Amino acid sequence: MDPSAPVLETYDLGYAYAPDRFAVRHLSLALRRGEVLGLLGRNGAGKTTTVRLLTTLLPPTEGTAVVLGQDIRNGGRGLRSRLGVVLQSESLDFVTVERNLTLYAFLWGVPREVAKSRAEEMIELFELGPARRRKPWALSGGERRRFQVARELMHDMEILFLDEPTVGLDAIARRRILRYLRERARNGLSIVFTTHILHEADTLCDRIAVLHLGRLIALDSAEELKRQHGGAREVSLTFAAPLTGELRAELGRELTARGAVVLAEEPGATVTGRLAFQASAAEELLPWITGWSQLHGMAIERIGVESATLEGAFLGMIEANDDDAPEEAPSAGTARLPPGTGGLS
Repeated sequence: MDPSAPVLETYDLGYAYAPDRFAVRHLSLALRRGEVLGLLGRNGAGKTTTVRLLTTLLPPTEGTAVVLGQDIRNGGRGLRSRLGVVLQSESLDFVTVERNLTLYAFLWGVPREVAKSRAEEMIELFELGPARRRKPWALSGGERRRFQVARELMHDMEILFLDEPTVGLDAIARRRILRYLRERARNGLSIVFTTHILHEADTLCDRIAVLHLGRLIALDSAEELKRQHGGAREVSLTFAAPLTGELRAELGRELTARGAVVLAEEPGATVTGRLAFQASAAEELLPWITGWSQLHGMAIERIGVESATLEGAFLGMIEANDDDAPEEAPSAGTARLPPGTGGLS
């Protein structure tokens, strides 16, 4: 396989759970080697269905996908052996956590000594030391989720699919896992990552695909999505001297003419050197503001610009597409896999 070629490509991929009722439709995207691709969307957007399609756990009803050079319709176990997946559904066994990890590695052909050292690495990374002698079914919710992710990372894979892997984890555990995944991606592992925690996607993902009721509505880097869809941002100006009524009115008129919305002062405020406004292209107005202040001899002490957030961009995209959405897709939990399929074994 050409190292520069995408490791995954979809072509109008779709899945209908009933005639003309699609959970995913017309999905076309690509994943590069060593890239982390985020899948974002509300419940029912089609994220989990997409993961199940791409890991051959569901057959597509339209279109197709090529994963590691193989069509998902006929990739079979040979393709699945090159993938890793952590789904929301659990698959727990009746041996200890430690033994579970090593057995899972053996099933995938990992040499015994490598499996033992890797199990220790996973136990430390996922803070499973106190639980290593316990059975998975006896773990707490957070421990079960950490164990489930750790187990999938016991074997070598070329693409890792993670469906909300940090659900139920505390902030420290999430940060450790995200750092580990980022390092694995630097070493060439391609990752498809779904999450409802938008800060995670912003931190980890190279590009983000936004799904809305089964359809792809955006695909770009987090920074570009924030730039395009982040909406109006607030800018606060603090001048070295109070703004007279005349200067405040002039500045307000000029900002309004440039598409900004000047925010009213707090009730009862006296004449101050502060002014705030909202604008969708806030940074583009800053050079003009600097020139205006110099022209009028009004030195600026401070400029504060509210940061654009992925959450703001996501909400903006969803709201913009609500009116155009097709029939509602099922929630991610509509169809459950039988026990034992959570790790593509």
